[in-house]
Amino acid sequence: MADAHHLDPYLVLDDWLAGTWTDAHGQEVAGRTWSADARYRYREILESWFHYIGDQVWTAQALHIAHWSETLRTKDGARPLHPTSRRRAVSVVRSYYRHCDEDLGHHGDRLPARRILAGPAPQQAPAGLHPAQGLALMSAADRYRGPMPERARLAVYLLLANLRPGQAVRLRADSIRREQHRVTAAVPQKNNTDSATAWRELPRPVVWALDDYLPVRTWRTPHSTATTGPLLLSRNGRAIDRVNTLKDIVRTVAAGHPDLTELAPALSPDAVAHTLSPFTPAP
Repeated sequence: MADAHHLDPYLVLDDWLAGTWTDAHGQEVAGRTWSADARYRYREILESWFHYIGDQVWTAQALHIAHWSETLRTKDGARPLHPTSRRRAVSVVRSYYRHCDEDLGHHGDRLPARRILAGPAPQQAPAGLHPAQGLALMSAADRYRGPMPERARLAVYLLLANLRPGQAVRLRADSIRREQHRVTAAVPQKNNTDSATAWRELPRPVVWALDDYLPVRTWRTPHSTATTGPLLLSRNGRAIDRVNTLKDIVRTVAAGHPDLTELAPALSPDAVAHTLSPFTPAP
């Protein structure tokens, strides 16, 4: 690609999306095979970019791409493009220029990372329940009379105490330490290793739920005993399943409260864990 300024960017795009092109040494190259959907989306994005940049297509700088991405709008033009979609569009433009540089031999200026061109990825706050809904779920757990109600109440209470689902399921019976004025637990940390724990004081309502559950906890050797093994157990003495059993507990308990009936079928343990805890003292 001796003189990029005389290349037609649209023809380069055609060859790239077709999956065949001639490299800098005059050799025919077979590249990636794109799906029809990818070809359509990439062409739409790059034609928007070509229209914006015009004759500067081969001398474009990072600031041009950044500004172009800020101008992108939804198809109806009613609102700016969502930040996630903007980042995808920037990725397409970067991929096009990387193809020109690496596959065609046009060694232009190396473009910076996508997060610099389009801004950092938006941080979405985890969706939790409203505080009143958290209180409703606590009430529903107190009144629940389905299978293994003591276990269901404790499981919901642990989530409402802001333990993540994986932490609640991996909590062990032998990790509970009782002192004169408080009860603490070695809570597994969120790195999926059993050895990493941090001691946390359990709110008094959680301790009450724990004390109601322990006498009926369904321990079975060799998986668990009365004082060892996972805290929340299935009927076979193994830890409950985080994906299915914990989700079913949360949804079944929530379905018993009239204020939660509509959201119960889609309620997740993660949403409960991200709810403002009703056990947190008011400031």
